[in-house]
Amino acid sequence: MIWAIFGNVILVAATVVVSLLEGDAIERLRIYAYVLTILSLAGSPFLIYYQYKRSRNVRLFIKKLNLVLRKNKHLSGDEEETQSDPVLAHQKQYRDEMPDIIADFREGANKYRSVHNRWQSVIIIGSVLTSAITTASVSFGYVRWVAVVVSFIVGLAAGFTGYFKYRERSFNLQWTSDAIEREYQSVELRVGKYANRSEPEAFALFASVVEQLRDEQAKRQQQLDQHVEIKREQ
Repeated sequence: MIWAIFGNVILVAATVVVSLLEGDAIERLRIYAYVLTILSLAGSPFLIYYQYKRSRNVRLFIKKLNLVLRKNKHLSGDEEETQSDPVLAHQKQYRDEMPDIIADFREGANKYRSVHNRWQSVIIIGSVLTSAITTASVSFGYVRWVAVVVSFIVGLAAGFTGYFKYRERSFNLQWTSDAIEREYQSVELRVGKYANRSEPEAFALFASVVEQLRDEQAKRQQQLDQHVEIKREQ
């Protein structure tokens, strides 16, 4: 993942430097640099996808283990309560699932934030490289195609950032996870709106508030998706 972003930037910069040099010995090095840069840029998406798939499989495995442990704990420890008040038992189980739900929202927020930061890094570094290469192309005309390629990459990164709105998606998910975590802590400590309430009332209110927060997040996500669909139609 690090090589796919920063390694390619360094490799492109080194290729630009080699392109500015002259000499018979440099000519072969220049060809190697071009070929290596093209292969690296072409192979980076596959490397990113492979790393993402591996990490996703590990997270899913851990999540399944936590879910099985939580269900076993719930079934073994609350049998009498389940028989006397099944609604309260399900609400408590829902409360116990909150850490995983919060982690899912934050994982999504971190993913979108990471994608946004990578595209922004490409835009910033690419803009600086474009200016430097354009200036150098006045004396070395054969490097103009490098400026064109870098400019295209910068434009592509800016287009993806504005089109998919990674920053907004990250902000919405982070805000929802923080709000749910506050409710989770409040109902555990019986503070705020959960103070001076009986256990059934507190857990019923908690489930209602969390469901409302998740519904609002789903609506915000839907609005962003509709924005993308409208742009596609246009």
